[in-house]
Amino acid sequence: MFKMLAKGISVDMFVGICDFEYLNKQTVVVNVTAWGKPKFKAESINDCLDYSKVCALVHSWTNRKHVDLVETLLQELIEFVFADQRIEVVDIEVLKPDVIKHTDHVGVGAYITREEFENKTY
Repeated sequence: MFKMLAKGISVDMFVGICDFEYLNKQTVVVNVTAWGKPKFKAESINDCLDYSKVCALVHSWTNRKHVDLVETLLQELIEFVFADQRIEVVDIEVLKPDVIKHTDHVGVGAYITREEFENKTY
């Protein structure tokens, strides 16, 4: 099985439920690892598990309206990655490195198989 990595994708955006999180954009960092079965010998980018699409989605968040929950972003990423039918498993983190002092980051993550995704059992 092949592994697609997109780690440390950062974007400044409005996110969070605290009053101060509505005032200024904050950095969100996303890590995505996806396992799948693309064509064995890739001849074009269409044969690959394309990490640039994940990066583009995350970077587009800088222009969106305020999002209350990082869980919303996580769910969006899960659905986006599993739209590629070749993906079997995803491991995703959505992190806020600057929101709580004296922490490296806080956030949410999920490790989900396609079966769990399709059956909504995650």
